[in-house]
Amino acid sequence: MTTLELVLGSPAAGGGIAARDEGGRVIFVRHGLPGERVRATLTEEHPRWARADAIEILEASADRVEAPCPFAGPSRCGGCDYQHVSLPAQRRLKAELLNQQLARVAGLELAVEVEPAELEADGLGTRTRVRYGVDESGQLGMRVHRSHELVAVDSCPLGVSRLSELELSSTSWPAGADVEAVRLDGPGGPTVSVIEQRVSRSGRLRNGTTTSLVDGGALVEIQRTRVGDERFVVSPGVFWQIHRAAPTLLGAAVLDGLALRSGDKVLDLFCGAGLFTKLVARAVGPEGTVIGIESSGAAVSDAEANLEGLDWATIRQARVISREIHALAEGCSHAVIDPPRQGIDEGARTAIIETESLRRLVSVSCDPATFSRDLRSFLDRGWSLASLRAFDLFEMTEHLEIVAVLER
Repeated sequence: MTTLELVLGSPAAGGGIAARDEGGRVIFVRHGLPGERVRATLTEEHPRWARADAIEILEASADRVEAPCPFAGPSRCGGCDYQHVSLPAQRRLKAELLNQQLARVAGLELAVEVEPAELEADGLGTRTRVRYGVDESGQLGMRVHRSHELVAVDSCPLGVSRLSELELSSTSWPAGADVEAVRLDGPGGPTVSVIEQRVSRSGRLRNGTTTSLVDGGALVEIQRTRVGDERFVVSPGVFWQIHRAAPTLLGAAVLDGLALRSGDKVLDLFCGAGLFTKLVARAVGPEGTVIGIESSGAAVSDAEANLEGLDWATIRQARVISREIHALAEGCSHAVIDPPRQGIDEGARTAIIETESLRRLVSVSCDPATFSRDLRSFLDRGWSLASLRAFDLFEMTEHLEIVAVLER
């Protein structure tokens, strides 16, 4: 392997720090920090850029700490980008990445700060969902960065303590499968789903999911949790915010941004299990209307159960596309958008913009690049950015959650 001595510059998307070799080629170096001088091994090469791992720190940053997880580091588990970085510095790096995208893509020069999800926390034990791979011997592992190679692990320190108590590594699992363990705050036990690739009649691979047993004990088929005074059910495989503090924190931020009044009509796009839908329904009351759109059948079933008794809130199983928005958004005064990482479909964005009754919108996003792209579309069509907050809901990684309020 080729080894280089590099001085690291600014953070880059993908969890690395940008540097340049003697020929001017950009090298994205993982496991380093801005300003450090490192010895790095190339892991992927292209004519104009390359990836590398810092394997020796020649001049260390004051922000460097010892990784709390023994499985973190070069050629080990690739799930964490910033185990070697102090938490305040992690948030500064994420803020720099977000502000870069806002300037480059949205054309906005802002100085957004990333807020901690929990004060006085160490960034560990916050994830309510952990997913492992299974090697050929049936043992759990985590994947090396940008690789299918598995590194054997006992447990993941990012998971909440009640996940570590499962001792999943003592069980033998189907070779080649993934094992996803979920344990939300609330009564009952965990769910552990085994996800196996199966071949359909057409010859295409698809994921099949079964709920398993651990140590002979029956696992719950549906999780029950609370957000403030509200109760929710969440089935295996249905999207739910992964950080234990996220549902409460994001729910409050969304309600604050919407500034709802009794009787308002709200559209909730990508509504999942109905987290925001239910909170919004309480805010607008029986005189109001809430319409959620979600494509997943399992999530729709959960959302309908979560909205029981709130007759002014309904769920439509559909993709978030222009046709559905044109059919359902008429008369809506507010909207919530919580899209997947790829952001909002162009046609859906246009349909939202063209809905004349909408006057206020809250966007929740986990990807600075696609968020900045979508934001630029709204700004170009007469919307203005009222506020923007960012939250550190993915400690030890480059990821963050954005809540933006737009109005017109």
